[in-house]
Amino acid sequence: MALLVAVGACARDDADGTGAAGDGTLRIAVPSYPSSWDQDFVGFDPIALMLYKNVFPYLIDYGVTTVDGAEISDTENIIPTFAESFEPDAENRVWTLRLREGVTFASGNELTAHDVKWSKDRAFAAQANVAGIYRLIGLTEPDQVRVIDDYTVEFHQAFPSALTREIQAISLYVFDSQEAQEHATDDDPWASDWIAGNPPSGGYFRVESATQGQEVLLSRNPDYPGPDPAQIDQIRLTVVPAASNQRLQLQNGDIDVALGMSQRDVADLRELDGVAVISAPSNEQVAIQMSVETAPFDDVNVRKALAYAVPYEQIIANVYGGDARPVQSLVPLDMPGYDERGYPYTYDLDAARAALDEAGLDSVQAELVFETDNETQQQLAVLVQSEAAKVGIELELTPLDPGTLAERRNQKNIPLQITSGQMWVNDVEYLLATSLTEGAALNYSNYRNSEIEQIYEESHTVVDEAERNQLWLRVQELLAEDVPWAIICQPNFNLPVRDHVTGWVQPVDGLARLQHLSSSS
Repeated sequence: MALLVAVGACARDDADGTGAAGDGTLRIAVPSYPSSWDQDFVGFDPIALMLYKNVFPYLIDYGVTTVDGAEISDTENIIPTFAESFEPDAENRVWTLRLREGVTFASGNELTAHDVKWSKDRAFAAQANVAGIYRLIGLTEPDQVRVIDDYTVEFHQAFPSALTREIQAISLYVFDSQEAQEHATDDDPWASDWIAGNPPSGGYFRVESATQGQEVLLSRNPDYPGPDPAQIDQIRLTVVPAASNQRLQLQNGDIDVALGMSQRDVADLRELDGVAVISAPSNEQVAIQMSVETAPFDDVNVRKALAYAVPYEQIIANVYGGDARPVQSLVPLDMPGYDERGYPYTYDLDAARAALDEAGLDSVQAELVFETDNETQQQLAVLVQSEAAKVGIELELTPLDPGTLAERRNQKNIPLQITSGQMWVNDVEYLLATSLTEGAALNYSNYRNSEIEQIYEESHTVVDEAERNQLWLRVQELLAEDVPWAIICQPNFNLPVRDHVTGWVQPVDGLARLQHLSSSS
């Protein structure tokens, strides 16, 4: 765990106390402190993962596009940042990464092809996070990553893949290998202990200081070589765990941005002077996953009955205040291949009763699990419980703490559970890999369809977009028949800020790229 770099406490230095725009500093409240600085080995820690996107040198990243008037990540336009180019050969199997010359880490060491090689060797040697995801594009061995010269690296994939750019966009971060190796030991050849406790030396931002459990101060990297550099000189991230305290500090002008507030708190802030709520389309999906192996939802007609009993429009209106998009597929809106034939279920109690009758049942009982202390999920569960009861589906609401929820998921014995999340890679193949094929980590429905498994395997080597979309259409037809999830909606992302804050770009992976933020005052 982190042995953090020492830091002097960073007292507020804005003279008027109403915002840091005047001194070129934005103040952001975050709910937690990063659990480690080692990106290869961190678990699901959204604040740490968000910080990494800003302080690690990533060689490529998403561009920006506009949807419904808001700026979001452009997953079809992945651009070089610290790299000069990243291009495939004619067969899409060998990808050549060309680095910009003269780029340095904060240590003064030049970023070269040898840093890229060391970073990927480290991931393969320890079977770290990147090693797992590289399997999707046919990279499984260190010798598939080859240094050609000081500024050129080749990735030799076992097969061509349409996912390469997106997988590498989330994987091509680089360690300062010279500095790391100075801290390696015989017992720790990859310097894991040292890296975990010391912030990396710069992406869009550098870490000026970090106080364990309290604060991280970022400064604009003056040596960032690519397009779209950081717009603000400094960003101070302060840990404020309670949403109520974030709300109060934002209201009083003590912070400029609040990351980690509930829907209800955000709604209450909309009318306050000096506060704005930036809203952007998100690919976050909210669903009820139904276990296809657990009675009574092992019967597809019972699953259909529940799908017809969900009050979709009422949930969007009452739980999300209308600030969510309805969906007609388990494939998210804005994901290439989305087709409205993927989820033909609407709120229809007569159809729900008919489906239950088709199952030969008058009534069923089951528990509906959701996260404890999650106010949004609780509201959603109550509405579903009320409507489902009208057709004979009696639901016992069961809030679970994170530890118990993880244990129950491992035991695969939850008949119904509310889930929410977003894909880090905007592609159906990735959705299948993570959520809808046998053994997938997020497949809480224990779902398996032999034809989808076959399509998933076939898709690995299909790079033609039209051909892939035909595969995804068939996947959605099968999901419509099997209905392993009741898909609820895609809520918009809402960010409460002081009204001088501008430049938010909604990230496809939910991990904020802070370089876009600026101040209009």
